[in-house]
Amino acid sequence: MRRKHLSSLKIYISLILTSIIMSGCWDVMEVNDLAIVIATGIDLIDDEQIEVTFLLYVPNPSGGASGEESGASKNSYSISMTGDTFSDAVMKLESEVPREVFWGHSNIFIFGNELAKNELSKQLDFLVRTGEPREQAQIYISQDKAKVEVNKFVSINTAELFSKIPKSRYLKSITLKDTEEMLVNNSQAGLIPISDTNSIKTSEETIDSFAVKGSAIIYQGKMISSISGEKDIGSQWLLFPKTIIPITINPSGENGKVTVETSKKSNKVTPFIEKEKWRIKLTVNSDLVILQNSTNLDIYNASVMNQLEKEFSKKIKGDIENFLNHIQKDLRADVLQFYEAFHRSYPKETDGVKENWEEQYENIEVSVQVKVNIKNPGVTKS
Repeated sequence: MRRKHLSSLKIYISLILTSIIMSGCWDVMEVNDLAIVIATGIDLIDDEQIEVTFLLYVPNPSGGASGEESGASKNSYSISMTGDTFSDAVMKLESEVPREVFWGHSNIFIFGNELAKNELSKQLDFLVRTGEPREQAQIYISQDKAKVEVNKFVSINTAELFSKIPKSRYLKSITLKDTEEMLVNNSQAGLIPISDTNSIKTSEETIDSFAVKGSAIIYQGKMISSISGEKDIGSQWLLFPKTIIPITINPSGENGKVTVETSKKSNKVTPFIEKEKWRIKLTVNSDLVILQNSTNLDIYNASVMNQLEKEFSKKIKGDIENFLNHIQKDLRADVLQFYEAFHRSYPKETDGVKENWEEQYENIEVSVQVKVNIKNPGVTKS
């Protein structure tokens, strides 16, 4: 009798435990019930309203949304909504979508140019506070309106495209986490890549693809300037260590050109205070790989290689100094976090100039030292 009672008790306990485990799936959302956010555009429009544009991927499209939509292609479509703030527009937009809006695959946020110039940090506050967007989502600033840019991506395989952007070693990228840290540090300055589109012609149609063209300089929560060309290349040496940079020079006395790309690069910031003089030593090291040699130079000759390394070092140093002069003298924006570097080594002295850091920063003497090593001259000998 006792054994029978124990056996029944074991069965009851097993049933209870099983029911507890099975209850963990009660709130699961099926993939076919989701509208997956792939990209988001945020713009400042008339009457200080915020317009948010979602690029959505719908696994099994059925029905639409009652907001303002753009034409769909396959499983992707975009929808826009306005509100008093970023969060207000998002809440209104989500109420218009007949599916559960899922942010887990939101790889990119694009802020319109006008918004970035006026209230970037105010609208970023929503992304920082809410737990839905991923910290590794990419942040960009559009050349013009973010809505226009996002709508162009409806016709392509957006899910695949935006998932590959963070992995590209040729595209500059900055994450939501990086942006948050940039806005709260003492310098309150940094760079955010500027996004745009490139038209690609196929045998059947012309489509738009994602591109990065320059960088926006952020200071005190707003975009104060933008850079491109040599200044932007200079910034990549110091702020985007993982990107691959192509470099071309016309060697002295030669008619042709030599093109290389970086295989590895690093930099070091060393602060000094000597006799009340503030100095920064920037050391940049890089390994280069020759991609093309259209000169008559024998790049397998050691002396020729040494001369090329000197000329590439000079070119790189010039790009870096061009960028430094712009952010330090023209904009007085401590993009490279010199304040943090000095504070780690000289906390007392740095605290003493905190209130007048812009003036102190502008007068810091910066020396740049570049050392390159051409690791691979190429496979064939010309």
